[in-house]
Amino acid sequence: MPGSGVSQLRLAGVRSYGEGMSIRMLSRSTVLVTALALSIVGLAAPGQAAIGDATAFALQAGATPYGTVLGPDNNIWVANGAANSISKVDAKGTVTNYPVPTAASTPRFITVGSDRNLWFTEQTGNKIGRITTAGVITEFAVPTAGAEPFGIAPGPDGNLWFTEQAANKIGRITTTGTITEFAIPTAASMPYGIVAGPTGSNDMYFTESATDKIGRITSSGAVTEIPLSAGSRPFGITTVSSTLWIAEYGSNKIAQLQGSTVLEISLPSGSQPLWLTQGPGPTMWVTLFGTSQVAVLTAAGSLQASYGLSAGSKPTGLAQGSDGNMWVAQSGTAQVARVLSGQTPTMVTAPAVTPTTAAVGATVTSTSGTWAYEPTAYTYQWVRCTTNAASSCAPITGSTASTYVVTTADSGKFIGATVSAANLNGAVTGVTGNLISVGGAVSPTATPTPTPTPTSTAAVKPAATVVTVSAAARTKRGKTTTITITLSPSTAAGLVNVTYKGGAVKSVVTGLRAINGVISTTWITPSNWPAGRTRITARFYPTSTATAARGSGFDFINVRK
Repeated sequence: MPGSGVSQLRLAGVRSYGEGMSIRMLSRSTVLVTALALSIVGLAAPGQAAIGDATAFALQAGATPYGTVLGPDNNIWVANGAANSISKVDAKGTVTNYPVPTAASTPRFITVGSDRNLWFTEQTGNKIGRITTAGVITEFAVPTAGAEPFGIAPGPDGNLWFTEQAANKIGRITTTGTITEFAIPTAASMPYGIVAGPTGSNDMYFTESATDKIGRITSSGAVTEIPLSAGSRPFGITTVSSTLWIAEYGSNKIAQLQGSTVLEISLPSGSQPLWLTQGPGPTMWVTLFGTSQVAVLTAAGSLQASYGLSAGSKPTGLAQGSDGNMWVAQSGTAQVARVLSGQTPTMVTAPAVTPTTAAVGATVTSTSGTWAYEPTAYTYQWVRCTTNAASSCAPITGSTASTYVVTTADSGKFIGATVSAANLNGAVTGVTGNLISVGGAVSPTATPTPTPTPTSTAAVKPAATVVTVSAAARTKRGKTTTITITLSPSTAAGLVNVTYKGGAVKSVVTGLRAINGVISTTWITPSNWPAGRTRITARFYPTSTATAARGSGFDFINVRK
C-alpha cells in the first residue's frame, strides 16, 4: 500500500476479497458517455480526444506524488512525497516546483484553507505546511513527536483538520498555526483520509485504515466510531453530492455512509481503490492503485467505465481541475496525469456584438463571451436575420472571423455572431449573442436629416445567476455555523462575496469560489455580535465585467447570546 516507513510495515498484511461487480475496460469506440455532436461547420474535436484519454506530465525527479487539489488560483497543486516539494501545474501541464524547507519531510496530502492558502502535511517532517499561491512556505511543528501527519482537509469551523497516523490522533490547526490534538479511542487505528461531513454537518469524518472503522469528530474533539467489514482497510473518504463515500482498499470496494449504515459496491479483486472525489456532472472518480487505473461512477455509485493510466503508475490522489478534467497523482511514475472527463465548455455570459447599430461598410466586432472549463479555441459564424429573433437567422458564407464588414445585403436587416467554444474534450453548440440593426451605406459627412426612430433592439443580456443562501435557523455568539451557497447554473464562473449584517454591525467575506455550483463556508459569530436577526447576503460577480450577469441571494439567522 502507498506510504513509507511505518505505514508500509503496518499494511504488509492487506488482503483482497471476492470479485463482486466487474469493471469493463472500454475502448474509445465503446465509451459509455455519449460524445457531444459538433454543430458548427468547420469546428473539429481537437486531436480526436475521447473520455478517459490520459496525458502524463513529469514532476520533480524522485517524486512520489499523493495529494492533489484545485487551488484558488485555478491551478492544480500536488504534494510530491519523496521529492520533498510542492508542485503547481497549470491547465496546459506546465509544472512549477517549490522545495519544502525541512529536509526529507515527505509532503503527503494538500488542501485549500479558508484563508485561500494551500495547506499540506509533512509525514516524516512531523509538520503542517502552508504555501501561498506565490510559493511562499511556512511550517508549523506538530506537538506530538513522530506523529506522521497524513490526510488534511478544511473544516466547517474555518480550521484545517489532519490525521496523525503514528500518534493515533486527529489534529486541528488554525489558519494562524495553533495546533490542538485529539486522541482516537481505538488504539493503533492508523487514521488516513479526512473530510468535512455532508452539508449541514459540523463534524469531520476520517478513516481508520488499520482497524476497519470510520471515525467522526466534533468541533470540540469528541470522537465516535462506526465499524466496517473486517479487512476493508478504508483509506480515501470524500463527499459526492453531499453523500459520504469511502474507498475500501483491502476489500476492493467503495462504501456509502448513511448515518451509521454502510452500503458497499464491489470492484474487481486486486483493484485496491485508494482515493475518490467528485467529478463533473456530478460523477465520482476513483483511483485504482492496484491496477493503475481510474474508474468513473455516477454520484449514486453506478459504475460507468474504467480507464488505464501509465503502466506502474500507482495512482493515489485526484482532483477536478478548472478545465473540468481529472488530475491524478501517479506515485509510481513521478507524474501527474490529466484524464479527459468529457466536460466541454459551458457558457457563462453570451457573446456581445458592438456597436449595437451599424451602416453598410462599417466594421462590427463580437466578443467570445465567457465560458467555463478552459476553452482552447473559439469559432465565429456571422449570421444575417430578417427580424431581431435568432430563429430568423442564416449563416453568412465565409464570415468566420471575430470582426465583420457590413455589406449591402445586410441593409435593413439584423446581423449577429454565433460563437462556439472548444476545449480538449471537444466543442459545443454555438451561442448567438445580441443582434444589431443595419442601416444604409456609411456617409463620409454626417447628415442631420430626421429619420423615423427604428424599433429599439437592446443587446441580449444573459440571465442573472440565481444565488440561493441556506443558513441554520439560529446560532450562538462564539459558535460556528455553516452557510451553504448554491449557484444556478452550477457552471457559473466567478466569485462570491458574503455580507453578514446585524443591526448596524457588518462583516464581509470576499473572493469565495464555487465548486460545481456550491460553496460551503463557515461563520464564527463574534462574541459581541448583536443579538437578534442577522441577514446573510451572497453576491455573485461573473468573471467577465462586460455584461451584467450578477446575482444575489440572502437568508436570515437568529443570533442568541
